[in-house]
Amino acid sequence: MKKIISLVLALLMMAGALFTFASCGANDLNFGKEYSPLKAQMDVLLQLNTKSVDVGVMDSIMAGYYMSQDTTYANSLMIVENLALSTEQYGIAARKGSGLIKKINQALIDLAKAGTVDTLAEKYGIKSELCIDTTKTVAELTASEQADWDYIAGKGEFIVGYTVFAPIAYEKDGELIGFDIELAKAVAQKLGINVKFEVIEWNSKEALLEAKSIDCIWNGMTITEERLAAMEISIPYLNNKQVAVIRKEDKEKYKTTEDMSDAIVAAEEGSAGESCIKKADAE
Repeated sequence: MKKIISLVLALLMMAGALFTFASCGANDLNFGKEYSPLKAQMDVLLQLNTKSVDVGVMDSIMAGYYMSQDTTYANSLMIVENLALSTEQYGIAARKGSGLIKKINQALIDLAKAGTVDTLAEKYGIKSELCIDTTKTVAELTASEQADWDYIAGKGEFIVGYTVFAPIAYEKDGELIGFDIELAKAVAQKLGINVKFEVIEWNSKEALLEAKSIDCIWNGMTITEERLAAMEISIPYLNNKQVAVIRKEDKEKYKTTEDMSDAIVAAEEGSAGESCIKKADAE
């Protein structure tokens, strides 16, 4: 029995050490006393509900969707009012030198002009966030871009990496649905090839692209200068903000980031929300 107890204690100590290593202290943060990186945005809501964290930073599109539904989250959680931590736009990414993005850009423009994008956005309650510029002109593919497109067309499909993220990509009654899922299918049909969806760990997205395990990231990905330098990224298609989500019981406690100085703050690892929390030199 003593050996079993000792083993359990040792495992608990190891787990605590790992958590400490993964978390950031207050000196590395823009706000909060401690940062907890999580695997997915859904985990932010789960951790808030179990009171493992105090504040979650996430996409306004996702937070707004869950806060408007008659769910456990809508009943217990809320978005901090009048607090936008950043404003941004979503893009679709492929590996550097891929011609897939130019093909997607043209399809997005054509589908927007035809009203297909509006119809899908209205279905998922995000029509007001659309931002596709239908006046854009898409350039011809370069030789290297054409080679990558030939590789994808030769397979007869492009593989989309995604994480569970309503209303962007989620399951309902055993079926994968969501705005990005349906839009990707519409684009694939326009391009005359199939689309396959693979769940990924968000922090591994760049490596998966380079390894050709996936062909694009289509999952409410924020366009940043760093990503533009590392990947091919589409024209913007949705506007978004980073917002703070708290428990309703803490409504009067957390109104500004200054109020959150003693809070444990969480976001998806590698996300735009994480960039709002961590200082640039702590990335």
